[in-house]
Amino acid sequence: MNPSLTLLAAEAGQMRDYHDLTWWGAVVVGVLALAGALFILVSAVAMYLAPDALSQVNMLGPAMSMGLPLLIISHLTYSWMTGGFALGELLEAAGAIGALLVVQAVGSYVVGRALHATHWDHTVPLSGGEREPEKD
Repeated sequence: MNPSLTLLAAEAGQMRDYHDLTWWGAVVVGVLALAGALFILVSAVAMYLAPDALSQVNMLGPAMSMGLPLLIISHLTYSWMTGGFALGELLEAAGAIGALLVVQAVGSYVVGRALHATHWDHTVPLSGGEREPEKD
């Protein structure tokens, strides 16, 4: 980087001091990231095993409401551990998590209504198999 630009940035207070990630910081970030990834993995497996489309839509809940926010918090924690607290990053993370939860709720509602509006028999297995006969 140009030394004069570095000096200007330092004078403007835009330079941030970065630190190495400590071992306990790496553990916290890793646990948050692995927990988020686990929520997403379990949701993906549940979606694959779901018997119909409506159930598949419902399986998105844990991934979208817990998995992705945990990944965002993991990134925020890593950023704070290496670069210090930044209000802008906190606001970005809060906005991303809030928007994610709103979009997930609205999207799930719209897809559920669309499935019911088509009058499609969502109880028939997706594999193309036959539905079990109803027992009286």
